[in-house]
Amino acid sequence: MKLLTVVFLFMSVGLIAQNLTDTKGRKQGEWVKYYENSNVPVYKGQFINDQPTGKFVYYYPSSKIMAVVNHNPTTGRSESYMYHENKKLMAFGIYINQKKDSVWTHYGPSERLSFKETYKEDVLNGKKTIYYVPEDPGDKRVEVAQELNFENGRLNGEAKEYFPGGALKKECVYNNGVYEGIVKHYHPTGGVALIERWKNRQKHGWWFNYNNQGKETGRTYYYNGKVLEGEFLKRHLARLKEQGINPNE
Repeated sequence: MKLLTVVFLFMSVGLIAQNLTDTKGRKQGEWVKYYENSNVPVYKGQFINDQPTGKFVYYYPSSKIMAVVNHNPTTGRSESYMYHENKKLMAFGIYINQKKDSVWTHYGPSERLSFKETYKEDVLNGKKTIYYVPEDPGDKRVEVAQELNFENGRLNGEAKEYFPGGALKKECVYNNGVYEGIVKHYHPTGGVALIERWKNRQKHGWWFNYNNQGKETGRTYYYNGKVLEGEFLKRHLARLKEQGINPNE
């Protein structure tokens, strides 16, 4: 009887010790949060003065581990490892003061590299590389599909796409999330397939199409997003020529 009483008291103390706040409302000690109407935890971890400290484990509703995050409250740095439900690594990266920072690397359920992206204060800022993920699990090749650059969460600067095998598929420049200037598309054999021109978020200037032999197969002229054809196009081009203005400007 005494043994049962001791066990009961020990269990009660353990339960009481969880999910405590101090007089200032700050989380202290061990915390466990459960999914609604479930005994499966959302997370388990420890707080000191409302700051997550040490190892936190997050769970799927299936009770499998979703993520493991190691917090250093002194530096504000947290190492995060996220997992697919099949227990394979999904992603890893760093948080600074609970905001994504530096390069985050992502993997598919088969453990093959999917993409890498760079963060600063929880916003995409820097290079992002997307990789082809072969359908064959035995194919271990790592091939780049896209190379992008971000600035404050928006696409900015040079961007490239590649065919499987590494041949250039497309190259362009983004300005605040949209195309700016010339966009080139390529055939898998290497020749130019299409040249686009953009200005102020609109199609502007001559667009050219080419076949695999490099022969022009079509062209279209845009002026501030609108197609000009026939006599309208002739008069417009003549006027630009008189003024010494490049029709692509």
